[in-house]
Amino acid sequence: MRTGLLAAAAGVAAAAALALLPAAAADAHDYLVGSDPAANATVTTPLDTVTLTFNDRVLDLSGTGSTNLLTVTGPGTGTTHFETGCATVADTRVSTPVALGDAGDYTVTYQIVSADGHTVSSSYTFAYRPPAGTTAAKGSATSPCRADGSGGSAGPGATTGPGSTAEPTAAASTPQPTAASNGTDLGLVIGIAIAIVVLAIVGVVIVVVTARRKPPAAGEGEGD
Repeated sequence: MRTGLLAAAAGVAAAAALALLPAAAADAHDYLVGSDPAANATVTTPLDTVTLTFNDRVLDLSGTGSTNLLTVTGPGTGTTHFETGCATVADTRVSTPVALGDAGDYTVTYQIVSADGHTVSSSYTFAYRPPAGTTAAKGSATSPCRADGSGGSAGPGATTGPGSTAEPTAAASTPQPTAASNGTDLGLVIGIAIAIVVLAIVGVVIVVVTARRKPPAAGEGEGD
C-alpha cells in the first residue's frame, strides 16, 4: 500500500515538472549575455565596432544581416545615427561598424531574430569620453540600413567611416527597433517550474509520513 502511494505521489511530481517543460521551451528566446562596449561602461578610446553576444545563435534570415538591426544613437538624448554600416551576424554575435561623434552618452538599440524564430529587442547605454583632439563624426539622421529586411544599402546622409563629414539629412519614416524586449522572462518560467517540483516533493513526503503513522486496518497481515 505504501509503495503504491509513494509511486502515485512521485508520478504527480513528474507530471508537474513535465507540464512546464513545453512552456519553458516556448519562451526560450535569445537574451543578451555580453556586449562590447558593456552596458554603462565608459569608453575612452575611439570606437569602430559595437558587438553584442547572445546565449544562442542569432538567425540571419536575409543572409546579409539586414533582418537584424543594431543602431548606435546619441550623444545624450540625440537621435543621430553613428553606425556606418549594416549589422553582421556570426553565430551568437551581432556586430555593426561605428564612428562616434562628440563625447557623451550613446544608446545601443538592437532587434534580432532569436534561435526560436521570435524577434527580441532592447537597448542599453554607454558613455564615450575620447581624448582631446579626437575627430568626431557627424553621423546621420537615419540608419544606413533599411529595417524591412530587404537589404542593407546605405542611404543618403549615411556616414562612410571615422571622421565622416556627411551632413545629416531629414529624418525618414524607416521603422526602428523598439526599446523593450518582447520575450517572456525565461528565469521566471524556470522559477515557477522549480516551485511546482518542490511542492510536489513536499506532497510525496507528506504522503509517506502519513502512511507510516496510519495504524494497520483490522485483519491486515504483516506482509500487507
